[in-house]
Amino acid sequence: MAGSSAMGMKNVMLRMGSRKKRAAVYASEFLINRSVKIADNGIMRDWRTEFTQNKCLTRRRLMQLGAMGLAGWMLSPIRIAAAALKDDLELVSRIPQMTEREGPMLVFRDFLADPDVEVAQHIRSQLGQRKDLLSQLRKKIGFEKQVRFSVEDIQVRLMFVPQLQEGYAVAYQHYCRDITDFLFEMNRMENFYAAISSPRQSYPPVSETGISAFLVHRLAKDYRAVCKFTAESGRSVKYKATGAIFSNHLGAVDLEIQSMAPGQFDLTRKPFTIWQNNTENLYTLMSVPVEETLHYQLGKATDREIATSMRNHPPESLSAAQRLAEEWMAVEESVVGGLVQRVLERYCIQHHMAVPASAPEKKPSLEPPLHQYRYRDRGIQLVGNLGFQEAMALYMNSPSDFRDQLIRQQEA
Repeated sequence: MAGSSAMGMKNVMLRMGSRKKRAAVYASEFLINRSVKIADNGIMRDWRTEFTQNKCLTRRRLMQLGAMGLAGWMLSPIRIAAAALKDDLELVSRIPQMTEREGPMLVFRDFLADPDVEVAQHIRSQLGQRKDLLSQLRKKIGFEKQVRFSVEDIQVRLMFVPQLQEGYAVAYQHYCRDITDFLFEMNRMENFYAAISSPRQSYPPVSETGISAFLVHRLAKDYRAVCKFTAESGRSVKYKATGAIFSNHLGAVDLEIQSMAPGQFDLTRKPFTIWQNNTENLYTLMSVPVEETLHYQLGKATDREIATSMRNHPPESLSAAQRLAEEWMAVEESVVGGLVQRVLERYCIQHHMAVPASAPEKKPSLEPPLHQYRYRDRGIQLVGNLGFQEAMALYMNSPSDFRDQLIRQQEA
């Protein structure tokens, strides 16, 4: 998640994905002390190897074996795989009832320039409540009624609490692989994941050949930023803010917009995604791998639409490019919400289980609903009217046509 590069290019980062229903803050000193102890940890444990050795065969492997004329030999492994998946799903259903943990804290990635929206919103919220700071600012720059505030030069270190419950961690990993395989087959898509893993050490490697999905208990962000306060007179002062938060997003796919030249922008989706299991809602837990996988797939059409719009009507600034992208991200969120529901319904029917209720978390959210979800309810309804394949095909072919139907539905 890069910020300004050595060449002077600027960028912003936007986030799509599953949102957790509560937020928490912890002391940055805890992160700093932890990082000293774990900086020299070794290589991530390879769960993929264990999965193969245990013969938990995916549908794709079974189809390949059938093509080799081994249908008779497959009968026993199929039964074994089905029984193992049933056991995994039983363990997954218990994860939302487990106790929330704040440690051990490991490092995912060291400090980098990162225009993280979640961190920026947290800083604004915290400093806005600091009456002592406002008093100091009034003496320093002499503002009368209001002061303009901006967050600049944010650096973020990503931290995570690993999934330590051995059986539950493996079960959720097996589920994530199975449900993503199911989704790829539904859409006749190639599996673009290089790995879906549960890291137990700091600095887990990110694949260079595909998307890496990391399953963790909690994701945290240690930050340091420079904030600028400007009075009506134009006088300004800068303030350094440091701290840390637990992320309020169970899963996310980040879109980075980089200014290459005046009126020219580059769009990039990050090659990794981090999925948290810290939720009290089973439906949310089961939705995370489906939702983030759909964001990567549908994002191809979204990014194409944004790029076309920027080419036809070049934004005058990076912030204007960001506003354009945010509007299309909200449309993408609307279709993803509807598709996730259909995928889980089909998956649960195949495995003879009831679809979990999508009830709200027991603990109230500390933050207002995100603006990026403003079309979500309408999107769920539109996908229901169109059908899964039709909605998917419509969006992949023309996000503009999908948006037009979304707007007409609102006006009806």
